[in-house]
Amino acid sequence: MKTLIFILTLLLTSIILAQERYEIPCKEYLFYLRMDSLKTQIGIKEATGNNDGEVYKYQKPFGLRNQPYCKMLQDWAFKVNLKDSKDAPYKFNPLAISLYGYAKKNGTKVIYDGNYGDLLIWNNAGRITGHIECIDSVMLRGNVRTIAGNTSNGKTGNQRDGNGIYKRERNIKHPLSRILLMKGIVGFTIIRNIAAKQGCNIK
Repeated sequence: MKTLIFILTLLLTSIILAQERYEIPCKEYLFYLRMDSLKTQIGIKEATGNNDGEVYKYQKPFGLRNQPYCKMLQDWAFKVNLKDSKDAPYKFNPLAISLYGYAKKNGTKVIYDGNYGDLLIWNNAGRITGHIECIDSVMLRGNVRTIAGNTSNGKTGNQRDGNGIYKRERNIKHPLSRILLMKGIVGFTIIRNIAAKQGCNIK
């Protein structure tokens, strides 16, 4: 009974406190190329289950090894497609919930829903750690499919420190476990290159 009450309390807390979504600017080319790159990583697994093997490439730019890489995967997808470092939509770092703080401070608050390319951010209750995943498709009643790094490939297993990169089904209002509460969503305002499109029309 106590366990049930605890879970219901977490669900209610997550729904009430975390229904905020912020958008930050992102150039159109980068938004879509980053999604393409993320999709190529699905199925990559750690060598020994210690955040090692091929997933080291996400950690290397930060000078880290054998560390949780859910956020570093998302940063990697942006970094490998940057035409100019100034195009980065935010400052890259390994901490998942730092992006939510940045978007809340510098972005625009919009209606709370999930859209293609959005980043879902969960917070490890009472700590600065968390988890992040990217929405790949949107379904009904807040359900989404995501591209997730450093998670497990099923409903069981560690959702925040799993053994690879998988497509998962989540809900934008639900926690992932007893301690991973939904922090919020970071979306992107697409900046289109109007000048380039006009140039293409010049004969």
